[in-house]
Amino acid sequence: MKTKGRIDEIHPILINGQLKVIARISMDNGEILKAYLPDREVSAILPKSILAGKEKAVPQELLETIDPMIKKMAAGRPVRVWSYQDNNYASFLSWRSVRFLS
Repeated sequence: MKTKGRIDEIHPILINGQLKVIARISMDNGEILKAYLPDREVSAILPKSILAGKEKAVPQELLETIDPMIKKMAAGRPVRVWSYQDNNYASFLSWRSVRFLS
């Protein structure tokens, strides 16, 4: 499955102490899916070095700081959705496909 959609909602969560981001996506065909953002996508919008410094254990309270940042950076963005090992993932579209309106 490789189809396109748009992020409706997005939230940071902790799974086994690791930051994960899960999104609700409205697909172009009308279907609603839950999908994770891969780590490379998360690191593109939330550089760990800025948020956590060199800390290995980041406090859960940091999620309160990350949540509004992720929402502003990703909500409403078009994504490509794909599956791997029974999980859905969403990746941002390539810059080649992005058009700026003037």
